[in-house]
Amino acid sequence: MTGRTSTGRAAETSLKGRRELAALNDALALAERGLGRQTVAALMARLLRVAAMFPRSVDDTLMWQVTDLVTGDDLSDGVKLTLIRMGWASIVQAQYRAHGLRMVDAPKRRQAAAA
Repeated sequence: MTGRTSTGRAAETSLKGRRELAALNDALALAERGLGRQTVAALMARLLRVAAMFPRSVDDTLMWQVTDLVTGDDLSDGVKLTLIRMGWASIVQAQYRAHGLRMVDAPKRRQAAAA
């Protein structure tokens, strides 16, 4: 037994999820500027992974609709990036409502300050 509590695991999951949200934001910003190396499909896959980390923040039907639009041939890549960005923003907004604004590295800063 490691001595971890379920609260500890939940905090780790939350931290990992926030890091993934931040990383997705960076990847989307690069893609929107035409500098990213990831395809729209790869960015959509990342959005789905992040959405799975925050199940209370996203309605499954919304994600299926966004996925359907992004994988279709009817829209340009710019519009697809906008849809992915909107999905990302909805997760961030739901997390903000639930937990407020917190820095991703806040636990590390507290540990460093305590040492």
